[in-house]
Amino acid sequence: MPFISDTSLTLYYETVIYPSHPTGGLFCASLEYVGTAGWIGIAFSTAGRNPQFGRREAIIGMPGVDSSEAVSLANTTSQALNPSGSQSNFVDGPYFVNPGKYVIPAGGLLEGYYGPSLELLMPGFQQTLVNASVTTSLNESNQTITRLSFAKYLREWGEITIDPLSGPTLILYAVAPVDENGTYVNDNPEW
Repeated sequence: MPFISDTSLTLYYETVIYPSHPTGGLFCASLEYVGTAGWIGIAFSTAGRNPQFGRREAIIGMPGVDSSEAVSLANTTSQALNPSGSQSNFVDGPYFVNPGKYVIPAGGLLEGYYGPSLELLMPGFQQTLVNASVTTSLNESNQTITRLSFAKYLREWGEITIDPLSGPTLILYAVAPVDENGTYVNDNPEW
C-alpha cells in the first residue's frame, strides 16, 4: 500500500499479522527517494503530537556503505580480543550494520544531530531486520532512486510496538540528499 508524502518520496508498506506469534508479524517497507541520498531513514516515535519530542527508533541506510564486524588483524582470536576464548574470530567490539536500527533520543545528540551515529546504533542482538537493503538505481526517466527496504518485527523486546490493529503508530522519515559532486545538501534533516 503506497503512502505518498511528497513528490520525491514514497513509502510502500504492508503489515503481515501473526497474532499468536510472539513477534506479532512483520512490517514490510520500502522508502524510495527520487535523488541521491547520503542516508535515508524511517523512524517509529513515542511522540504524541509534535514529532520533535519523544524517542525515535529509526532504520537508517547509507548507500554504498558495507556492514562490518570487528575481527583481529590476523583473522584469529586472542584472549585479549576475545576473553571468552571461543573459536570465533568475531569479537565484541565496534561493528556496523547497514541498514541498521538506531535509537534517536528527543533532541538528538549534541547540538541536535539526528542522523546515523555509532553512538546511537542499537546493540547487535537488536539488529533483527529481515532482508534489509539500501540501494541506488536509475528509473525509466533516468533519475536516481535511493531505496531503503526492510521487514521489521511488529513486537520486539525493549522497542516501540507497531500495532496496526489498535491504533496509529507515528512514522517519521528523513533523507540527507547529496548533490552531483557527492556533497551533502543537508546532512542533518529533520524527521
